[in-house]
Amino acid sequence: MSELSDSAWIVAGGHAGNGQAPSAVGLESPSLYSPGAAEGATAFEVKFLLTEEQAAEVADRVSGKLALDPYADPALGNAYLTTSVYTDTPAFDVFYRTEGYDRDKFRVRRYGHSGPVFVERKTKNGEKVRKHRARVHPTEVADLAKSALNGEWAGEWFHSQLLEKRLKPVCRVAYERVAYLGTADGGTVRLTFDRNIRGALATEWGLSEVGAAPPLLTDRVVCEFKFRTAMPALFRGIVADLALTPAPFSKYRSFVRAAGLAPVRPTEGEGRADA
Repeated sequence: MSELSDSAWIVAGGHAGNGQAPSAVGLESPSLYSPGAAEGATAFEVKFLLTEEQAAEVADRVSGKLALDPYADPALGNAYLTTSVYTDTPAFDVFYRTEGYDRDKFRVRRYGHSGPVFVERKTKNGEKVRKHRARVHPTEVADLAKSALNGEWAGEWFHSQLLEKRLKPVCRVAYERVAYLGTADGGTVRLTFDRNIRGALATEWGLSEVGAAPPLLTDRVVCEFKFRTAMPALFRGIVADLALTPAPFSKYRSFVRAAGLAPVRPTEGEGRADA
């Protein structure tokens, strides 16, 4: 038997191949960690820029093995809208990867047109990723503009980091995401496809819709394989069979470049992987 067929693909709600539809209920993205998680704990996110034909083949390869994300909307082809507010300093230290700003991104994210809202810190070192987030009420997002809070809010840690690092809203970026989630080789895995990525300038805290805007990426789908410890056999097989090559792409950095917000510096480093 092949390496793929030898692997056990277990998804919440049933095993692949037993006639039960897989479910992602109770599972979270591999990169999400609670504040008490071990310091060395980490996850991996490997990006690929695919054609629509390649994306369809990858989706077909995981069909029946991974489940559609609970946010999937059949009316949108099982995609869901994701909107994020990205932050940076007035000197664009995050964009330029200034020391102290080169690994973390702080953003506010909403799922769907009126779905849940999270404040989130994403720490990335190469393909290693660690995320910490807290759910907040949509009306509380405006409180991030305040100079002080009462200390009892779920997003207090996020607000404190904004003040310490002098971070302000720069842009809203929206896209349609199709996501699959499940467990493979004993660990949680996630597969995402992002399309129609577009952005708008943002100077205030808010998650209004981006609306019509030029796409930041054309003729390609941003695909990410997300897993802990080691890439599972299913993903390794897809990469090998389709001869896929990882490719960097940052939604935030792409918008900043497209909008001409920060001039290119010789030290920025074209060869460095985008986060």
